[in-house]
Amino acid sequence: MENNNSVCYVATITEIRPIEGADNIELAIVGGWNAITKKGEYKANDLIIVATTDAVIPQDLSDKMEVTNYLRKGQRVRTVKLRGVYSECLLIPYKFTRIAHKNGDDLMEELGIYKYEPPVKQVQLASGRKIRYQDNPNFHVYYKFPNLKNVAGMFTEEDTVEITRKIHGTNARYGIVKKLKLTFWDKVKKFFGLADKWIDYEFVVGSHNVEKGSDSQGFYDTNVWYQIADKYEIKKKLWEYVKSVAMEPEIGDGITIYGEIYGAGIQKNYEYGLTEIEFVGFDVKEDGEYLSPINAKLMIKDILQLPYVEILHFGNWSQEVQDKFVFNNFIPGTKVPEEGIVIKYHTGERNKVAKVINPDYLIYGEKHNVGDSH
Repeated sequence: MENNNSVCYVATITEIRPIEGADNIELAIVGGWNAITKKGEYKANDLIIVATTDAVIPQDLSDKMEVTNYLRKGQRVRTVKLRGVYSECLLIPYKFTRIAHKNGDDLMEELGIYKYEPPVKQVQLASGRKIRYQDNPNFHVYYKFPNLKNVAGMFTEEDTVEITRKIHGTNARYGIVKKLKLTFWDKVKKFFGLADKWIDYEFVVGSHNVEKGSDSQGFYDTNVWYQIADKYEIKKKLWEYVKSVAMEPEIGDGITIYGEIYGAGIQKNYEYGLTEIEFVGFDVKEDGEYLSPINAKLMIKDILQLPYVEILHFGNWSQEVQDKFVFNNFIPGTKVPEEGIVIKYHTGERNKVAKVINPDYLIYGEKHNVGDSH
């Protein structure tokens, strides 16, 4: 597909299935997505435009299709369950595109459709002074992997995979990375031979997209990313690791661990029964390369002594194994559906990583306003 993270693209209806006990509706299968449609409206092999969960539809388009009243607040495609069947996407007739397209073409820009993103919380110093940070390109943003429904067939029963629980919180990253530039005093120390051999590196904190602070540029007085860094002594542990692995700096542009902060106050109505915030790590990048799942777990859990995301399965992939951890899974001790799972090929290569979202979580999330699944 042209864009594996697209929420609106050209696809082919692979199958039409009857819905038991329903006279006027049926189920259209489009790749990995299900859509409840009017009976007889579509047939197998029809070329269609699919808008997936959390696609935001322009109102003039939804009005023309007469579906505005069926969308979520903010013109978002919703997941529903009728007669025991999930409908997870909106099918847009091919006639709404102005030019010819082929299967897999991304139509987000052409149709003015985009993926909903929750508002970013703005944080500033307690004094009220805002800080402009200059992002460090060595502090890599985490790879944004696709929904498996967009890339059906990514995994086969020949594949050895790690399946982990997907946590609904806020992304976090922590690293010891090469500085963007040396400060004046760094240069003076280097000139006079007073500098530590690690003077070119620093500790950096961030969310998924935003750098929240660094040794050279300072830290916010208050934010959950730095609170977690302090709670788990992440800076101390990372420095102990990098200084122990080499007599001379050999980590290239640096090492970054990626994880999720979750718990009290992170996501409304989805706090895992916690009264404070917690962290789990799920990936590591060292000198520009992601580690395999086995080595990421070794690094995070055994070397850095940090929590690692729950491993549900390590072994051969199958649809049965996948579904076992997606459907009818609830946060322990509650009736709140788990968000879903993440599947990684055992080597950690990025073209074989995907998420699967629990449709019951999407339905629960709409009713309780728990925020976007990222």
